[in-house]
Amino acid sequence: MAEGGEKMDLVADLLSKPFSRRTFQEKLDVVKLYTFVCLAVTIPVSTASVERTFSALKRIKTYARNTTGQARLSALASMAIEKDFLMELKRKDNLHNKVIELFLRKERRMDFVYK
Repeated sequence: MAEGGEKMDLVADLLSKPFSRRTFQEKLDVVKLYTFVCLAVTIPVSTASVERTFSALKRIKTYARNTTGQARLSALASMAIEKDFLMELKRKDNLHNKVIELFLRKERRMDFVYK
């Protein structure tokens, strides 16, 4: 079996000579190469990031299916999908303090602000 650069040389040799001047074995090699190229082009490509997104959604649904409404479930799914963006916001804009301040401004029956 040819290795590394030898494989590339073999492919270059197969493609450099006119098809009419090839031996029967060389023609078979070209047909095999064409078949492998067609197969490689038609195999669907999968990405791990898409699978991780669905995995995160599955975990969220498992944990919160019976206790949350559809709006909250959608918000949690968006947060899981946009995790990288959320982490960037946390680093740049001090997101935690802004969220806490937003909820502290809401009227409550009990005062939760530390004095």
